[in-house]
Amino acid sequence: MTAPLSRILSRAMLPAVLLYATACDAQNDDSRLKAAFIFNIAQFTTWPPAAAARPLAICASPAHSLWAGLRELDGKMLAGRALSVIDSSTGRPCDIVVYSATAAPALAPAAVPGTLTIVDGARSGHYQGAVTLVEEDPHLRFDIDTREAARAGLRFSSRLLQLARNVL
Repeated sequence: MTAPLSRILSRAMLPAVLLYATACDAQNDDSRLKAAFIFNIAQFTTWPPAAAARPLAICASPAHSLWAGLRELDGKMLAGRALSVIDSSTGRPCDIVVYSATAAPALAPAAVPGTLTIVDGARSGHYQGAVTLVEEDPHLRFDIDTREAARAGLRFSSRLLQLARNVL
């Protein structure tokens, strides 16, 4: 390939490469932002006393768009507990289960005491979890269902409840 032709192709491809890089960065930023929300929500959640002695396990599917952002939390400390991010298909106990609104949880949340369910996205008419992350352009918000949290034996601080978009 001649030098002028390679320069022309390089210049023609540059916008596509920049567009792809921007889309990837935006997805990573979205994943990190949602992971930060989950971390902060966990900070203002009270688990049953038996859970306080072990690491705090966050379960999600590696196929979920938040997996990369959640993996960045692995090993961080939260209220004296080390965070551990694990694949939800392993069957290991979870303190926090994160799933997409388009995917059904493996177990009914009420059947898993001490587990905080966080749904990424809202889907009307379906179970939403104790916390639902909702994108309202250009902001990320969250809804809290205190009844679901109570069924799981969890409590949220009043400070967190004040920040929620909706509290049921």
